Amino acid sequence: MKTFLDFEKEIKSNKLQNVYFILSNDNYYISRASGLLREKLFGSKDNRDNYFLKYADDISLEELFDLNNNFPSLFSNSKIIVLKRCEKYSRKLDDLFEFVKKSDPDSYLLICFDKDFAKDKKLDKDKDKEFYDFTEIPEIKNWIRNEFAEYGRKIGDDALEYLEDNIPQSIDMLHLEIEKICTYDPDSTVEINKDILLKFTGYDVEFTPNDLMKSILRNDSGKAVQILDNLLNKAGLSEIYLVSIISNYYFDLLSFKSAKFKADNYSIYSKYKIWGERINFAKEYRNVLSIKELEKAVSLIIEVDKKLKTSMLDSKILLTSLIEELCNL
Repeated sequence: MKTFLDFEKEIKSNKLQNVYFILSNDNYYISRASGLLREKLFGSKDNRDNYFLKYADDISLEELFDLNNNFPSLFSNSKIIVLKRCEKYSRKLDDLFEFVKKSDPDSYLLICFDKDFAKDKKLDKDKDKEFYDFTEIPEIKNWIRNEFAEYGRKIGDDALEYLEDNIPQSIDMLHLEIEKICTYDPDSTVEINKDILLKFTGYDVEFTPNDLMKSILRNDSGKAVQILDNLLNKAGLSEIYLVSIISNYYFDLLSFKSAKFKADNYSIYSKYKIWGERINFAKEYRNVLSIKELEKAVSLIIEVDKKLKTSMLDSKILLTSLIEELCNL
């Protein structure tokens, strides 16, 4: 399946399509993709005169049809419509795809689906639809280096390795973390090494997310809660971001537990997106919990993640309760 890099190469090579089907869980690559289209069609990524960002749960198909076919512009015949959360049209997918076939030839559409929904409905298996997967970060090391370079900063190999090992599932969150690190001291020209990275992110030695996970799997709830308190109150880590990091560790363990890993580390990265110290961590702790216990842990994490995003409950109490439950598995 094509990635954002393929999309970028095609746009820059003037190989434009009127319709792009996108798998996405974040806004980062969708924002970059729409910027590339605006720059190509309108001459500047900052030009939003004929650019429309819509959400499927806020616009009916009829309104979408009208926007696509009836919008006049004095500046350009072309227009760009980015439609997110298309899974909300689950009962009208046939109508959506029929509309796409008859779309205005001057319109350029980014039709964005949640990746899990698209795979569940097997939309990505439809030979008539070519999907671009915007949920993966292709060439992860180069991507991180380039993100720092955009702020005029360089990142050392040790810091890069650390950042890789603690990468969140959300591209948006990783981008925000890099932005936070780079704007901490924007005039500095010093290369960012691991020590500086820990300082910028507010982690203390032995109070990192990695140390938190080790304490949890050793059933040391006292130490785990102490580290949690440090990460939230001193390092200022976002609760949602921390849950994302924790979930990565458990998915790594689940992958190692449910699959027979006999491949080299490069193959493990290519197939399971596990690398660096995360491989060593998973190898060391994969036998601590059973499959059922790991599934229970993932279930608890998902439940807390939903509550953090949808309820008014105290986030720190939710996290403390989660850590204590994970320690008791």
